[in-house]
Amino acid sequence: MSGRERKSLSELRADVEKGEQRKKYYENEIRIKEHQIKHLTRAERTHRLCSHGGMLEKFIERPDILTDDQIMKLLTFAFHKNDVQEMLREMINEAETKEQG
Repeated sequence: MSGRERKSLSELRADVEKGEQRKKYYENEIRIKEHQIKHLTRAERTHRLCSHGGMLEKFIERPDILTDDQIMKLLTFAFHKNDVQEMLREMINEAETKEQG
């Protein structure tokens, strides 16, 4: 080999084994990082749901006695109004623009 020492078969096998060990290490690191991402995403979603639910309850009289079906009926009615849909689209566009720039 031009300018390089030739490695013996046992040295090459040792190099392969070291490479396999590094590969396993990094594959495990990837799994750990993916788990951390899932955990943080789930925590963010839980916080958002609790926050938004709390805000909603501020506007509903006696939310403790209303059923899930009643709340859904109320939200469906409220969000099917044209002006609410328009406002929602504007808010989404504004948030997306802010997110991109």
